[in-house]
Amino acid sequence: MEAAAVASPGSGLRYLPPINPAQKRQRSRSATAGAFATTRRQPRAAVACRRPHRVEAAAAARDSGGSGDSSHCSGGVRSRKRLAVFVSGGGSNFRSIHEATAAGGKASSGDMVALVTDKPGCGGAEYARRSGIPVVLFPRSKSAPEGVPTAQLLNALRDLRVDFVLLAGYLKLIPSELVQAYPRSVLNIHPSLLPAFGGKGYYGLKVHKAVIASGARYSGPTVHFVDEQFDTGRTLAQRVVPVLADDTPEQLAARVLHEEHHVYVEAVAALCEDRIVWREDGVPLIRTQTNPDAYA
Repeated sequence: MEAAAVASPGSGLRYLPPINPAQKRQRSRSATAGAFATTRRQPRAAVACRRPHRVEAAAAARDSGGSGDSSHCSGGVRSRKRLAVFVSGGGSNFRSIHEATAAGGKASSGDMVALVTDKPGCGGAEYARRSGIPVVLFPRSKSAPEGVPTAQLLNALRDLRVDFVLLAGYLKLIPSELVQAYPRSVLNIHPSLLPAFGGKGYYGLKVHKAVIASGARYSGPTVHFVDEQFDTGRTLAQRVVPVLADDTPEQLAARVLHEEHHVYVEAVAALCEDRIVWREDGVPLIRTQTNPDAYA
């Protein structure tokens, strides 16, 4: 079984042995050290739409020879994007994205390079260890003294040359320092049609219970960019599912989760392929793979 990794002072990552469920309170530390070359991440340039529903950035990039990122250039070599995922639970969306980054998958332009969690024994962390993905424990707390503070987390992400951060069932508020370090580069998925049924306290079955109690006829997942608040960032993609008259929260949750696995993978693929553009009013759009003037 692969080892978990947590950031240590300096630029490296220090590895911890896999967690034995019967001995979670007595985690032993390993002295094995890994070194990563430090590369400062440059902010990604925004692409503005000249008209509300039409983007000419692709043509401009071709005419000017690119915008500093070869993956924007038609015919250029597209670099693979490096992804870090944050989870607190079973991590089914994390698994879907990881499978999609495999050769031939829908998000095959990305590589999963780190799993960040506040619960080292959760299903998502165990899956990451089995898959050989470093696990970073964050944040540091009384119950998790081996966790890393924000500054060390950011250093670890930079050392791993992370391009994008994906939240997949991570229940803690992301520190503003991380949001500022990765502008327009942090995505989250929420199990309702935001802005409805979002914000602090709305997670898991609580969301679906509230949807059913409200009498809403439709629900579904929302993929959105992350800002300093819970569930208030710009919406990138949504899927709609019906709310049936005799639905239980568990039944509705299952239908929404099925759509989550599809819409999040598609959004991550667009992110890795540089197909997300921004209108002048700050709304993100996803270009289709076949037509740069059409939007998904």
